[in-house]
Amino acid sequence: MGTFHDLPPDAFWLTEKKFSLPAETSHLGSKLKREITICNLFANHHLSATDIIRILDETYENVVLSLIKHQVVHDRRQQAGAPPTQTERRRTKKKVKPRTHS
Repeated sequence: MGTFHDLPPDAFWLTEKKFSLPAETSHLGSKLKREITICNLFANHHLSATDIIRILDETYENVVLSLIKHQVVHDRRQQAGAPPTQTERRRTKKKVKPRTHS
């Protein structure tokens, strides 16, 4: 598992939705329980994604996907085929033709 630095507080766009735990969790599957635990720690106990990764020995991807799935944070990924929402900062290198010796 890689090492992560604490993400700045604005790294995630929080939704306005309040996250509340279900009244009964005994009937839920283990994967859903894990997702709910991640969301609860992030939304209600104010743990950072880095802390959750460390405490639960979870991957960054699973933490972020759980937060998005349960609408705790907004999904900022670019939609397929859609242009970037901000100015593209990458620059392409000019192709240089090789010189021919004459």
